[in-house]
Amino acid sequence: MSKQHDFADASASDDKKDFYESSRTDSGFISGELSEEISEEIIDSGVIEDHKKHNITDTIPEEEDEKKAVPMLLDSGVCLTESFSKISIKEKQAGLNDLNNPRNKPQPLVDSIKPNKNKASDDIPWRAYYEQDEEGDTHLHMAIAHGFLEVALALIRAVPHPKLLDIPNDDNQTPLHLAVETGQWKIARWLRVAGAKPCPRGPQGDSPLHIAARRNDPRSVKAIVEPFHEQERDQLGLSYQGNVHQSCDFDQWNFLGQTCVHVAAMHGHLDVLKQLIWYGADVNAREGCMGYTALHFATQIGNEEIVQFLLDCKNIDVDCLAYNGKDALEINRIVSTKIRQALRNRGLPSPYSSEDEEFDSDSGDEMVYETAHMFSAQMVNASA
Repeated sequence: MSKQHDFADASASDDKKDFYESSRTDSGFISGELSEEISEEIIDSGVIEDHKKHNITDTIPEEEDEKKAVPMLLDSGVCLTESFSKISIKEKQAGLNDLNNPRNKPQPLVDSIKPNKNKASDDIPWRAYYEQDEEGDTHLHMAIAHGFLEVALALIRAVPHPKLLDIPNDDNQTPLHLAVETGQWKIARWLRVAGAKPCPRGPQGDSPLHIAARRNDPRSVKAIVEPFHEQERDQLGLSYQGNVHQSCDFDQWNFLGQTCVHVAAMHGHLDVLKQLIWYGADVNAREGCMGYTALHFATQIGNEEIVQFLLDCKNIDVDCLAYNGKDALEINRIVSTKIRQALRNRGLPSPYSSEDEEFDSDSGDEMVYETAHMFSAQMVNASA
């Protein structure tokens, strides 16, 4: 990712008319009237077996009209008329005779994209911009990684189809992953409005929402989740039409079985947690490995603010049990008195005897930091 790429000239033309003005080709096909100079070149190239210089017009009967199209027979035995001179190779057929590109080779995503015919896309060499390097990065990956906002915006506008915005590199990172990882919420918003998928999986199965929750980045969460209007899309100036907003999967697990809500709760990121739940994330979603909810994680790390926020949520299920049959109060027996009292006020039975509870009330506040620190370190190492 540290290497730099030279961007292709955006004004480059794909005009190939000079190719068809050449006086000799490998096929050996000629048509129409030939001048003496062209006939000499053909003789030198070995197309005609007789290498002696001769007058080509001698092969035409004198009684025939000179203006009439005369078919000519070459060594290939193919009869050519004037109509063959109008044959052209279409752009979509280019490369069919390339021996380095056999037909059974998988077609790259860039080659499968057909640009919009309603807008001239030849002015922008988008194919070169979205070719992947040896690490799988496109120019858009590099522009985002180096923080070039103007370049990233130009590349997003140049794309002829939103599928190109979801190209992953060799680390399975899409441009949206990189935008959120680097804290560039504006680029994340441009990508979403342009049609990038909201929840692609990263190296550890993390979606961009998982990354935003881990980084405590509520602006990136809003950039990804917030629906966009047609006016916002028009202002972006895209080259294609008809893109529809795709909803986010808040319940998507990473490879550790965690949703974005779990990641926000276990890291103590209250602002992101509030935003995720406000946009519709399930506050009672269970983690895949142990069956923990966000309330379990908040109690485990001893975060009083998050515990209180979750208890105030309308749809919170305080009685939800983990896979081992324990409720949130039983997950961590050493919690502050404030957390314990808040959970008991919501109907959770105390897991302590009267003696244990008296002892824990004196020592719990001193030990909660150590327990929370150990838990957080384990989760960070597991997700590294």
